[in-house]
Amino acid sequence: MNMLQDLGTIAPLWIVAIAAAVVLLLTVTGGKSGPAPNTGTHLVMVSLAALAAAAWLLVGHDGTKTAFSGAIVVDGVGVLFGLTVIAGAFIAIMLAAAYLTEHGLSQGEYFALVLLSTVGMMMLAMAGDLLTLFIGLETMSLAVYILAGYRRSNRKSQEAAFKYFVFGAFASAFALFGMALIYGEVGRVSGSPSLAFAAIGKAYGPGEVAAIGWIGVALVFGGLAFKIAAVPFHMWAPDVYEGAPTPSTGFMAVGVKAAAFAGLCRFVAATMVSAEGRTETAVLSIEIIAIITMVVGNLLAVRQTQIKRMLAYSSVAHAGYVLLGVAAFVANPKPETIQAVSYYLFGYTAMTLGAFGVVLAFECQDDRRLDLPISRLSGIGHRYSATALALVVFMLALAGIPPTAGFFGKLAVFSAAVDAGRITAVIIAVLASAVGAFYYLRIIVVMYMRGSDCQEKKVNSSWLAAGLWACAGLTIGVGLLPESYLVFAKRVLTGWLG
Repeated sequence: MNMLQDLGTIAPLWIVAIAAAVVLLLTVTGGKSGPAPNTGTHLVMVSLAALAAAAWLLVGHDGTKTAFSGAIVVDGVGVLFGLTVIAGAFIAIMLAAAYLTEHGLSQGEYFALVLLSTVGMMMLAMAGDLLTLFIGLETMSLAVYILAGYRRSNRKSQEAAFKYFVFGAFASAFALFGMALIYGEVGRVSGSPSLAFAAIGKAYGPGEVAAIGWIGVALVFGGLAFKIAAVPFHMWAPDVYEGAPTPSTGFMAVGVKAAAFAGLCRFVAATMVSAEGRTETAVLSIEIIAIITMVVGNLLAVRQTQIKRMLAYSSVAHAGYVLLGVAAFVANPKPETIQAVSYYLFGYTAMTLGAFGVVLAFECQDDRRLDLPISRLSGIGHRYSATALALVVFMLALAGIPPTAGFFGKLAVFSAAVDAGRITAVIIAVLASAVGAFYYLRIIVVMYMRGSDCQEKKVNSSWLAAGLWACAGLTIGVGLLPESYLVFAKRVLTGWLG
C-alpha cells in the first residue's frame, strides 16, 4: 500500500519517464533511422500529452506529500518550479519539431532526451534530501550534454557538448564532495549522519557546525551556481549556447536554470536559513555573487554581435537578478519571496524560449551557420512582420518593460529584496537592467530601422508558429495578470517553511 501511495505521489515523474520510453519504442518501430522527419507528429503529440498530464496533476496538487521515506517531497516549491520546467519542455519540443524536420535530424531520440531531462529537473524541484538532489541533477545533466551535441556532423556542436560535459563533471564532483562533508558534519553535530534536508536544518540550526560543514555548503552552492551560469561559474555558457542546436540552447537556458534554482532554494532553506548567527554572512555572499553576475552579464552582452551569444550573456544577467531574490529569501525567509522567484522564472521561460525560437526560424537547412549575427535581422520587421512582432515582445520583456512578465518579474524580485533590506543591491540591479535595455532595444532598431530589403529565408512550420505564439501569449498574459499566478503560488506554498 505504501508503495502504491508513493507511486501516486510521484505520478508526474513516472508519466513523463514512461512517455520517454514510449517515444523511443515508436522511433524503433518507424525503421532503422526512425520516423521520417515529416511524419513524426505522433512523437510530438505523445511527448506533449505526457507533459500536459504531468502539469495537470501538479496544478491539482494540494498540501505537502512525501514519497520513499521523504526522499521526494511534493509541496509548493515542487509544484511551482515543476510547472515551470514542464512549460519549458512543452514549448521546447514544439520548437524542436520544426528544427529537427528542417535539418533532417531524428526526432525520437531528441524528444526522449528532453523528457528524461525534465524528469531530472522535477526531481531537483522535489528533492527531499541531498542524494535525490544529486540524482536529479545528474539525470538532468546527462541528457542535456547529449542535446548540446545533437548535431553530430557539426564540429561546433560537438565542441559545445564536450565543454559542457567537462565543466559539468567538475561542478558535479565539487557538489558531491560538498554533500559528503555535510553528511559527516550532520553526523558529528547530531550523532546521526543524514542527507535529509530536515535533518540538515536541525543540525545547522543551533550554530554548532564547524568550518568544514560550511565548506561543504560552499561546494554544493558552487555546483548549483554552475548550472545557473552565475559568475564566476559562467565561462561555459557563451560557447555552449552558440554551438548547441538552438532548441537545445533554449531548453538549457530555461529548464536547467529553473530546476537548479529550485534545488538551490531547498538547499539554502535547510542550511543558511536555519543557521543561527550565520545568516548575514550567507546573505552578503549570495548578494555579492548576484551583483557581479548581473553586472558582468549585462556588460558582456552589450559587446556581442551574435544573437545567441548575446542571449547567453543575457541569461547570465538574469541569473543574477534571480540570485538577488535568493539572497532576499535567506535574509527574510518568507514564502512570498519564493513566489517572486518562481514568477520571475516562469516569465523568463516564455520570453527566452521565444527569443531562441525566432533565432531558430532563420536557421534554414542550407544555412550551415550555428549562430545568427544581429546584422542579419536587418529589415525582417518589414518582410516577416508577425515573427518580428513576436521578437519585439520578447526583447521588451527581457528588458523589463511593462506590461510584460519581465517587468512584473523584476518588480516582484526587487520588492522582495527591498523588504529584506537589500536596498543597495536593488539599486545596482536597476542600473544593470538599464544597461541591459540597450542591447535588447538594439535588436528592435536593427529589425525596423536598418534597411527594408531583407534577403533572409525563414523556416515555415506550424509547430514553430504555435511555439512562438505560445511564448508571446504567456509573456504578455502572465504580465497582464500577475495576480492570478501569485494567488495560485500563495495557495500551494501555504505551510511551506512551517
